[in-house]
Amino acid sequence: MGLALFGRNRKRDICSVLPKGLLQQLQQENEVLLIPAGQVILDFHKYIRSIPIIISGSVKVQGEDDEGNEIMLYHIRPGESCIMSILGALNNSESKVKAITLEPTKIVTIKPEKVHSLINANPEWFDFIMSLYQTRFEELLQTVTRISFKSIEQRVMDMLQKRALLMHTKVVEITHQQIANELGTAREVVSRSMKVLAEKKQIKIFRGKVQVM
Repeated sequence: MGLALFGRNRKRDICSVLPKGLLQQLQQENEVLLIPAGQVILDFHKYIRSIPIIISGSVKVQGEDDEGNEIMLYHIRPGESCIMSILGALNNSESKVKAITLEPTKIVTIKPEKVHSLINANPEWFDFIMSLYQTRFEELLQTVTRISFKSIEQRVMDMLQKRALLMHTKVVEITHQQIANELGTAREVVSRSMKVLAEKKQIKIFRGKVQVM
């Protein structure tokens, strides 16, 4: 299976999600940070201290079950924010997810106490939240479908293709254990699936890297 969508431009202008004026206002009134890859910006069971809006880079969001096993839920791309952090801020509740940067990522950080005033002052902000909610809901439905109806080989391939598209590269830096963690399965299961995919010439496996064909 080739990376059919690889040539499409998936990188969206942030202004297509947030109006330019509102984005500039948020940058002027709030702290802008450059976060290195692999940094946890939101953790399980922690109260929301800031809401990130991604300007550049990407973030993965993970959930966990009652036993502490983690699974990848969705990605946050440029122009988007974490709907779970926004809902947590509105409800003053602990985070149900963990958010980790996949690459150096530039973000605007919004203090939780500003969420209500932003909704009242900017109808565009409310529209932004609603569109995020719909997008995340649809992605979570896709995650449930993959877990319920797709084989582990298909799930691994889907995950690698999505990561390649997100990072704009065919060579994904990721280990078998990291794939297992994101899919909520065992490393041995992933290794067997990767071998099958390699035999089908859908991927090439390197140390700490996978090339999507």
